[in-house]
Amino acid sequence: MDEVREGGHEGRGRCDEWSSEDIEELREVLSVIRREIPDLLKGLIEPVREFMDLTYNPERAKERARAIAAFYRELIDQGIPEDLALKLTREYFVNPMSIVKAMMRGEE
Repeated sequence: MDEVREGGHEGRGRCDEWSSEDIEELREVLSVIRREIPDLLKGLIEPVREFMDLTYNPERAKERARAIAAFYRELIDQGIPEDLALKLTREYFVNPMSIVKAMMRGEE
């Protein structure tokens, strides 16, 4: 298990044969990972938290449903065609789980 066979290190042999450039490159990569991972996790946690709150908090789910219905009704009352009102309502009130799924697929 003392041989490295990944990336650009094929056939180099033992880890103690890594160059200082290899080690510095690894440090840079790990530094970027250490800086970026917390922001990525924060971006995932908030939609999941909202989804969990909607799922397990009945009062919050009722509030959201009332807001969605009021938004849709207001669009209709303002003369927006029903199909467009429905489309706008769907776009404006995104299902939190669809955000999580999109993030997992790498979409924005």
